[in-house]
Amino acid sequence: MTEIKINRNRRDYTAEEVTAYEAYLAAVAEHNIVCARRGATTRDKMDAAAAQMKAFSRFCEIAGYPIAGTRSPEDIATIEHLKSRVGELTEAARSAMSMLAGVDALDVFTTIPEGADWGDFNAATILLADAGVILRAAVKKADAE
Repeated sequence: MTEIKINRNRRDYTAEEVTAYEAYLAAVAEHNIVCARRGATTRDKMDAAAAQMKAFSRFCEIAGYPIAGTRSPEDIATIEHLKSRVGELTEAARSAMSMLAGVDALDVFTTIPEGADWGDFNAATILLADAGVILRAAVKKADAE
């Protein structure tokens, strides 16, 4: 197969790729002509757009560019693994949120223990409350998705 060097690009394109790209450009031009033509129906315009898309898809296929389509088995496995991990993390957040709710229900943070620094006690109480807010929001968001 003959390869054509195009200096502005980072790779050489084969003659087949160039031919497919030129067919795509011709389809783009035809689409523009049809759309500009007085009296062209919506169907005519859509047919030209479909031909343009088909030519682009063919170019991408020949050039090895991935376009929207079916996912590879590896991609599907990765997605399933990530979904599983999200589920595990959601359950961990839910458990931590329940633990904080349990600590709050014990009502042990209503009085400052003897000898405790008020500032430290207050900071700990606020941090625990904020952690609960963050965990509740995370679980709510995960449950919505």
